[in-house]
Amino acid sequence: WLRDRNKLLQIKDNKVKYYAKKEQCRCKVFLNGTLQIQQVVKEDSGKYKVTVYEPDGRLKAEEYTMFIVQGERNHLRCACPFSFSEPVPQPILSAECRNKTVSVKCEVKQ
Repeated sequence: WLRDRNKLLQIKDNKVKYYAKKEQCRCKVFLNGTLQIQQVVKEDSGKYKVTVYEPDGRLKAEEYTMFIVQGERNHLRCACPFSFSEPVPQPILSAECRNKTVSVKCEVKQ
């Protein structure tokens, strides 16, 4: 996984290697390749890239996603590509797709 051309982490042979400091990254990767970011902040916004290789080292897939964080830090807890790990009362989810960029918004009226 990369964010804005900076390596964050990789998983190889079921072992995770961090290129960014784990505390600064606030991220982890699951064995299925899903990237999870804890305590999301606006600075986590950016262009993310995941690259997948075959066991023999050949390129299998490469995907980019633009991740945009809006709102106040106190309202965001955890982001896992487009799902949230903590329940919120009566969430209003909206998504907008433009030019291969998806913006997802979660609002809570309290």
